[in-house]
Amino acid sequence: MMANSQPDASGGADRLEPPRIAVIGAGVAGAACAAGLLRAGFDVTVFDKSRGVGGRMATRRVQWADGNGTVHATSFDHGCPYFTATRPRFQSVIDRAETLGYAARWRQHVYATFPAPRARQVVVPTPNMPAFCRHLLSGVPLRLGHAVTGLQQCPGGWLLHLADDHTADCTEGPFDQVVFAIPPTQAAMLLRGHQNDWADALSAVRIAPCWTLMAVTDDLDWPWDAAEVERSELAWIARNDRAPGRQAAAGLAPWVAHATPAWSLAHLEDNPEQVTAVLRTALGKLLTGGHAPRWHHASVQRWRYAQLTRPTSDGLDCWSRTDLGLGVCGDSFGDGSVEAGWHSGDELADEISASFDAAPPASVEADLELEEPVH
Repeated sequence: MMANSQPDASGGADRLEPPRIAVIGAGVAGAACAAGLLRAGFDVTVFDKSRGVGGRMATRRVQWADGNGTVHATSFDHGCPYFTATRPRFQSVIDRAETLGYAARWRQHVYATFPAPRARQVVVPTPNMPAFCRHLLSGVPLRLGHAVTGLQQCPGGWLLHLADDHTADCTEGPFDQVVFAIPPTQAAMLLRGHQNDWADALSAVRIAPCWTLMAVTDDLDWPWDAAEVERSELAWIARNDRAPGRQAAAGLAPWVAHATPAWSLAHLEDNPEQVTAVLRTALGKLLTGGHAPRWHHASVQRWRYAQLTRPTSDGLDCWSRTDLGLGVCGDSFGDGSVEAGWHSGDELADEISASFDAAPPASVEADLELEEPVH
């Protein structure tokens, strides 16, 4: 059990209940931090403005009708297409997720210009991209569809101002600690006036946008799982049904294509229909050498924060002011990868836990051991 006497966020009087912690962001960094804090016995709640978890580890399910009016459904991994696991601690997390059916290793056959490798050992969550974050967040209370619009310090800690589709503004709290695991620009806005040096540093982080095309064509004789592209509006093409746990209807091929950061930035505010037309043409040329394939569906997603171009400059894994009750984690503390995001969130959970000298409750450890695999 957690020690009965713990300091509050400002180092004040003893308390009998576990510290309350709000984690803003349900991507991999927020999920890793929340999971670590839950294991340490904290009262954790995760908030995210989206209606699902995963952040850029996203899968979208779309419906479209063929020429006969028959409705079809197709899924696209339209955010992060895969990730790697190189650090031992993260590898052990992936091993467990794979055992439980939430992740799979994939030897990806990639077309790339010399001397890039033609095969890569990568990881994909199964059966869809958010599954890994859902696995990490098992047992963590979630407040999805709630955007955090403001942060207010009060005698008991921190209040969060929230907004959703039905409520203009409400508050939640107080929390002893607030963790920010959202894009740096968004975190900077919430931290301004509370921790200005962090806000300034986060404002200097640069993350490039990305337009992503999701398309369905007739099946094509294409030997690759994915391709790196040169001299095109597109930077990356993947055939979605080649990934473990994915499939497509007979005779059809689902594609995900990411535009280059430069093209996406130049066309960030363009009309989605215009973007769809341009990227569809670019994909068609790359797939068939100029002969347009037969299209069944095409749509786009705009990611404002997709690819890290300038990380935080101090080389730390995360930021923590446990005396103030604030922390920041995310992939911008590393190389922008999923692994970097997980490591940052996990490190922040360790720092917060150490500051409270918390011990994991036996009931939490027992619950983790009882988790059933996916069949």
